[in-house]
Amino acid sequence: MKNPNRVRSANLLMILVAALCMFNLACTNPDTGNPDLTDGKPVILSDGTQATPTAQPIADEPAAVPDGLQIVWEAYSILSREYVLPEKIDPDLLAEAAVVGMLEALDDRYTSYISPSTFKIDQQGFQGNFGGIGAQVEASPDRRGVIITRPLPNTPAERAGIRAGDRILAVDGVDALGWSVLEAVNKIRGEKGTPVTLTVEHVGSLDPVDITIIRDTIDDPSVMVIDVPDTKYGRIRISQFTAQTSRELRQGVQKLIDNGAEGIILDLRGNPGGLLSATVDVASEFLTDGLVTYEVDSRGKKDEWKVKKGGKFPKIPMVTLVDNFSASGSEVLAGALQDQGRSVVIGTNTFGKC
Repeated sequence: MKNPNRVRSANLLMILVAALCMFNLACTNPDTGNPDLTDGKPVILSDGTQATPTAQPIADEPAAVPDGLQIVWEAYSILSREYVLPEKIDPDLLAEAAVVGMLEALDDRYTSYISPSTFKIDQQGFQGNFGGIGAQVEASPDRRGVIITRPLPNTPAERAGIRAGDRILAVDGVDALGWSVLEAVNKIRGEKGTPVTLTVEHVGSLDPVDITIIRDTIDDPSVMVIDVPDTKYGRIRISQFTAQTSRELRQGVQKLIDNGAEGIILDLRGNPGGLLSATVDVASEFLTDGLVTYEVDSRGKKDEWKVKKGGKFPKIPMVTLVDNFSASGSEVLAGALQDQGRSVVIGTNTFGKC
């Protein structure tokens, strides 16, 4: 019985070889049908191999290539040896495109590829702080790089003279007008105590200015404490779950209690999730025992996340707010509080990712 993967692989190789042959035939001497010769000798390519009118044998596939993926290796091997514009063969770019294609074929909204640069920024965000200058940026409306939307209060950016509306022209002398927001953030962030020089154009000025800023640790709070006027309740808004969220929560709730609050409104609206461990820590501040959630992997292995002992607020009255953008960890938290009868959950259907 034929292996369907091998059949598909052979079909793809035939198409690639046919395409390459057509190009080679178009470039051969019409009188001889042979490759162009130089002084009667075969044309030698830059890698030392001889130009031929047909695809050369591909490299042997690595032993680690599993069944079903040989077609990917074989296609890359042919392209890397025979593609007529070799300068376009970027292994990293092709590998990333192959990964994106595989994930798109799954048609799963919860499974996607995150580039290394995006992953780095995401992981830094989950720590609750990062090394940087303390300024918010966004893509420029005219698509020429990024602009500063706001320097955060009492940060290196504000102290150095960065202003809202500044266009970033360059970072450490490198032109930044073609950068995306992610590229700009990756270049501007760095270790505490290290310098970075931004060349900016202030609003209303045509003269660029170089501003050197010493990076510092920038706090990125995930918990906001809000008084609710004319009530004995306070609102605790959690924007995401980071390594600092449980500490910020304890301080925030205690502040409300010290100011006379008798209950809290836990606001999870718009919260996309974050660290599961931080979610469990927050749930454990309001619960005394039981299960917060569990995970089951593709092999059926089950991991339970139980309530941790020592929560400070197991009896304070509370309600929980959610909306259609409450996802992942915020759904886990709301569900655990509701399942144990600890909180009424108010709002719309949540995102549906937990």
